[in-house]
Amino acid sequence: MTSMVLVQRTALMDTLTDMLDDLVASVSIDSALVHPQPGKVAIYIEPPYVEYPTWDGAPDITWTLDIVAGTPATQATALDYIIDAIDRLAAKGLNINKAQPVEWNLAGTGTLAGYQVTLNPLEIIEAEE
Repeated sequence: MTSMVLVQRTALMDTLTDMLDDLVASVSIDSALVHPQPGKVAIYIEPPYVEYPTWDGAPDITWTLDIVAGTPATQATALDYIIDAIDRLAAKGLNINKAQPVEWNLAGTGTLAGYQVTLNPLEIIEAEE
């Protein structure tokens, strides 16, 4: 049996890439790989919050995304791309709970505009093997 966290993470990565298409430069679970390009966003998927509301049931898994855009030299327009990405995700049915502004620090290169987006639990059912 595959872990529900791994199943959801893989499905979430694919879903984000499909929903954002040409607006996304990368979707990663490795923060060191988050390097947005001008005119695109990059998404870091944080490790999830996992809660077991019952003793024998499946966990509630809450995902948080960090969406960043631009480069240190192109921050004037970064917010436009981030908001466009959030709007696209919401319009295409991703179950967003909230989004709040954050700063994303790129090692040695500066700070980027970002939004931290918290999702409601996903409705992804693990296929039987």
